[in-house]
Amino acid sequence: MASGRDSSSSDEQETSLYTSDGDKRIYHRHSNHQIQKLEAYFKECPHPDDLQQLKLGEELKLKQKQIKFWFQNKRTQAKVQNEKADNASLRTENMKIRRENEAMQEALNTVTCPPCGGPHPEQVDRKLYFQNLSENNAYLREETEGHPKPIVNALAYLHGPSLHASTSNNPHVTYGTSSNHLVEPPSLLRELYLREHISFAQPPQPRQLQCSPPLSNMEKVMMTEAMVAAVTEVITLIQTEEPMWIKSSIDSRLVIDQENYEKKFTKNSYFKTRIESSKEIAVIPLDAKNLVNMLLDTEKWASLFSTIVSKAKTIHVLESSKLMYEQLHILSPLLPPREFMILRCCQQLEEGLWVIADVSYHQVAFEFEFGTPACYKRPSGFLIQAMPNGHSKVTWMEHVEVNDKVRAHRIYRDLLCGGFGYGARRWTATLERMSRRWTATLERMCERLSLYSVSDFPTTDDPGVVKTINGRRRLMDLGERMLKNFAWILNMPEKSDFSQQSATNSSGVNISVRVNKEAGQPVGLIVCACSSLCLPLAPLQVYNFLKNLEVRHQWDVLCHASPVTEVARFVTGANNKNCVNILQPSSAAEGGDLMIIQDSFIDALGGMVVYAPVDLSTAHAAVSGNVNPSDIPILPSGFVISRDGRPSATAELDGGCDNCKTLLTVAFQILVTGPTIYEELQMDKWTTSVDTLISSTITKVKAMLNCHDGQ
Repeated sequence: MASGRDSSSSDEQETSLYTSDGDKRIYHRHSNHQIQKLEAYFKECPHPDDLQQLKLGEELKLKQKQIKFWFQNKRTQAKVQNEKADNASLRTENMKIRRENEAMQEALNTVTCPPCGGPHPEQVDRKLYFQNLSENNAYLREETEGHPKPIVNALAYLHGPSLHASTSNNPHVTYGTSSNHLVEPPSLLRELYLREHISFAQPPQPRQLQCSPPLSNMEKVMMTEAMVAAVTEVITLIQTEEPMWIKSSIDSRLVIDQENYEKKFTKNSYFKTRIESSKEIAVIPLDAKNLVNMLLDTEKWASLFSTIVSKAKTIHVLESSKLMYEQLHILSPLLPPREFMILRCCQQLEEGLWVIADVSYHQVAFEFEFGTPACYKRPSGFLIQAMPNGHSKVTWMEHVEVNDKVRAHRIYRDLLCGGFGYGARRWTATLERMSRRWTATLERMCERLSLYSVSDFPTTDDPGVVKTINGRRRLMDLGERMLKNFAWILNMPEKSDFSQQSATNSSGVNISVRVNKEAGQPVGLIVCACSSLCLPLAPLQVYNFLKNLEVRHQWDVLCHASPVTEVARFVTGANNKNCVNILQPSSAAEGGDLMIIQDSFIDALGGMVVYAPVDLSTAHAAVSGNVNPSDIPILPSGFVISRDGRPSATAELDGGCDNCKTLLTVAFQILVTGPTIYEELQMDKWTTSVDTLISSTITKVKAMLNCHDGQ
C-alpha cells in the first residue's frame, strides 16, 4: 500500500511506528486539520523540544513520537526541496555563464584594432608585430622632430570689444568673435602649453566611437530576452501605484519602494552605492505617433534633449530593438557625464498607446569614453498615450543604480541625490519645453517652425529689424545652434584643478583650451572658462535679472558700459519669457559695429541665457534669411540657471519658499589669436585675462543681486 503513494506527500500525510517486536511497521494517516496545525507550527519552530512536542501531541491527539517523526520527515523534505531549488538556480546560472563565455570567445575570435581595423596583436606574430610598431614609431618621431614650428595666422577682431583693462593691451584675445580666418593647427600645442590648471579639449564634434563586431546569434538571443523582460517590467512599474511607488520623504516625488521591488523582481545589484528612481506624468503638445518616432530616432533624441544628452549613437539594430550608446550630463563642468550602453525597444500595446523601454546591456565589448560606467540603468522608459486633442500623455519612469566613485562638489550634491539632476521630472520638463519649440514634422523638429508657414509675424513677436518670415526662421535656427554648442562646452572631457578654490558657494574657475577648425565657429585657438556658484535667490529672480536690459551694461563686458536696446524679439514657446532676441549696445548705434544675438528659456527646473556677439554684416546676413545659419561662425557664452535640489526648492521658480537657492553656471568662450603662438602668446597673461573676465562678471552679478559670500 505504501509503495503506491506519492513519496512527496507521504511524509506530511502519515507517520510510521514500529511495533514492540520490531518486525512490523504501523502507518498512521493524519487529518487535514492536524496537517495544517503541524505545518503552521513548523514555520514558526522547525525544531520543537520534548515539552513542545508533548503539548502539541495533546492538542492534536497524537503521540509524542508521531510528532517527533513528522517534524523529522518535514525537515528532510524541506532540505531536499531547497537543494533542488539551489541546483536548478546553479544550473541556470551556469548556462548563462556558458552563453556569455561563448559570446566573448566569438568576440575575441573576431576582435580588431579600433583605430586601424587591423588584426589584434595576438592574431599575428607578436615579434613581427612589435618590430613593425617600433619602426613606425621611430619614423613618426623623426617626422615630429624635423617639423618646423607651427604658425597661427593673425586674426584681428575688427569689430569686437576688449576685455576691459585686463586685456586692453593684449591684441591676441578676442571675446566671442564671429571672425572666421584660417589657422595652421599647432601639432605641439599640448606639449608647449600644458599646465596644471589647463585642460586641452578637441573641437565640439561627435566622438568617433569604435565599430563593434557583428553580433552572434547567441548575443541576439540574450538581447531579446533582456528586452522582453525589460518591457514587461516597465509596463508593470508604470501602471502600478502604491505600495510599489511611495512619496519621497525628502521632496515628495514618487520613488520606488526597493523592498517591494525586490520582492517582485529578482535583480542582480551592479552597484551598492545608491538607487535613483522617479516617475512623472506630463501632457505634451505633440502627436503621439510623431513623438514616438522622434524618441526612437537617435539623432533626433539627442537634438530633442540637447541640454541632457551630450552624445548618442546607435551601435546595433535588431529586429525589434536596438543597442545604443548615450552620454548624459548636467550643465556644469563640476560633474562628470554619465555613460550608458542601453537596449531600447518600442511596443504598441493598443491603438494610440505605446511603451518605450530602456535597459543597460554591457555584454557587448565596448570602450567607454570615461572608463568603466559608474551607472547601470534598470528597466526604465515611458508610456505614450494619444489624446483626442492631438496631444500626448507621457508617463516617464527612471530607475538607475549609481556608483558615485568621485563625490560631487557640495553645491551639486543635493541636486543629484534629490532626483532633479537626472530624474523623470527633468526629462518631462525638457520634453514639454522643447515640444513648444519643435514641430511634429519629422524633417524639422522645432515647434517654432510650425509658425514658419504663416505669412505674418505672430502677435507675440516684435520683428523690429527682421523684415521677413524667412529671416525669423534663420534667426531662431541660429539661436537653437547656440544653445546646443553652449551645452557642449559645459561637458569638459578633462577636469582641471581650479584656480580659485571655494568649499562653500563657488567652485572657482575651470579653464579648457581647444583648436577649432570646424565650420560654424571661429577658426583658431579657443579658450573656455567656466565657474559654478550658489546664490540665495529663486531661479526666476536670477533669470529675470539676467534678461533685464536696463542693468545689463553694468555686468556685460560686451556692452562697453553702454545701455542696450532690443531691436528684435521672437517668442519660442507658450511662455513669453522664452525667446530669441537681437540686442544692440548704444555704442554700436553711434558708429560701433557690434550686435548681440541671444536665446533664452526658463522651465520648471531652471533655464539658460545664451548669447554671442556678431558684427553688423553678420547680423544683417542672419536676419535677411539669405544665409544658412550653420554657415555663420558664432561663439556663444552665457549662464545656466538651476534649482539646488533641496527640499525647500520644490516650490515655484519665483520663490515660493524662504530658502530657495539657485545654482548658477557661467561660461565664456574667447578666441585667442596671434602671428606666432610660441613667441607672442604668453600663456599666463591670457589665462589670467580670461580668469579675470569671468571672476569680475560673477562679482558684479552677485553685488547687483545683493548676494555676498557666506550666504
